[in-house]
Amino acid sequence: MKPSLTLASTTLALATVVMSGQFSAAGTIESFVEPYRRVAIPAPEIGVLADISVVEGDQVSKDQIVAKLDDSILRSSAKVARAAMESTGTLLAAESDNDSRLNQLDSYKQLKEQGNASPREYQRALSEQAKSAARLQTAKEELELRRLEFERVNVQIARRQITSPLDGTVVAIDKEAGEFVSPTDPVVMHVVQIDTLKTVFSVPRSAAVDVAVGQQVELSVGYEAITCTGTIDFVSPIADPQSGTVRVKLRIANLEGKLQSGSVCRWNLEGYESDQRISNAPTSNQR
Repeated sequence: MKPSLTLASTTLALATVVMSGQFSAAGTIESFVEPYRRVAIPAPEIGVLADISVVEGDQVSKDQIVAKLDDSILRSSAKVARAAMESTGTLLAAESDNDSRLNQLDSYKQLKEQGNASPREYQRALSEQAKSAARLQTAKEELELRRLEFERVNVQIARRQITSPLDGTVVAIDKEAGEFVSPTDPVVMHVVQIDTLKTVFSVPRSAAVDVAVGQQVELSVGYEAITCTGTIDFVSPIADPQSGTVRVKLRIANLEGKLQSGSVCRWNLEGYESDQRISNAPTSNQR
């Protein structure tokens, strides 16, 4: 490469870094805190939203119902299925007939032993009792199928209820009651967990050798420089060959809500030389 091109490339790179404003103090790397979990809650079925029971900013708990799809048709089906399940006339008739056939068979057996009934008559009674037992079994199976049908309808009704998968805060509602939820656009709202936050740093390889999962480190969050403790959740086993850094994810407790998601987060790496400054603004592939 020609010297003039090398100088131009170096100048351009330096200008880019200076303009980005991402130089940190000596031995300090920066990132941003974000919700520990962010979930886009979809509707499990297609249909019209009948009700949304929360608003943005509401605190929700895990498995709490936050919205419902219209289920009027399914509830009518459930009533029919319940009536069919509780209809036991066929079963009672089959049980009565089977008891009668058993008594008749027992009578023919005694008569046969006394020589007052022919083997043919006994075989006929035995055959009739077997048919009666089969009808009783069919009635029981039909009743079980009706019970299962009732349970199936109830499961379908439950799937029309949209629940939160975590304890968190509603930060966005994408749809309103009366809108249709389609398979191509199923998301109804977004919930985040902010009682715990996370941050992702790009740590130089020279410093990453001293960090491990479970280790606690001191961090500084926000322009107010709030001091807090972060716990290392993950240390990437691979390094980025271009930047010479290792991806490290930390978990930060935020039970009192003093830390705001999106704030800058600084980590002072002891023994990390000032001439090894790097930019640690998280990119999309760090999340």
